[in-house]
Amino acid sequence: MKLRMKIRNYLVLILMMMAGYASAAWQAIEEDRGYYFDPSSVQTQGQRVKVWGLQNYETALPLGSSFTLSKRIMIEADCLQTQFRTVSFAFMTEQMGEGEMIAGYPLTQGTPFSRWRSPMPNSFELALFNQVCRKPATPPPPAVAPNESIEVIDEKEAANSV
Repeated sequence: MKLRMKIRNYLVLILMMMAGYASAAWQAIEEDRGYYFDPSSVQTQGQRVKVWGLQNYETALPLGSSFTLSKRIMIEADCLQTQFRTVSFAFMTEQMGEGEMIAGYPLTQGTPFSRWRSPMPNSFELALFNQVCRKPATPPPPAVAPNESIEVIDEKEAANSV
């Protein structure tokens, strides 16, 4: 019974991943480093955010009996704790998440990548985390323009004119 449930959950997750991939509109985070994310995949729940990211590799990396040129990854970020965990990922044979899937699976709680951890400096995961958790705030407009003259009202004169 437990095995059937695990298989069903696994198949549902695969179908969800494929649907998400088909509609992904990748937007650059750091294009020169091959870092992208799908803004339509952002799901916020309190201090946590889930998002799909994509990392292109400049040269093909060996993976088993094949080679990968990109990685698609869903992370869940805890914006207040500055931590994230990997929900799912897949290595692809072509850049921009195209081609055939080489390896990818839903992660179980026991695997190291499914555990909460801090993003490493200068990493793809840190860039993805910052994209969804550390968006720069726009400063409020000034109350008075810097060179705008201010009308000074004499209270005594205003009271006499009434």
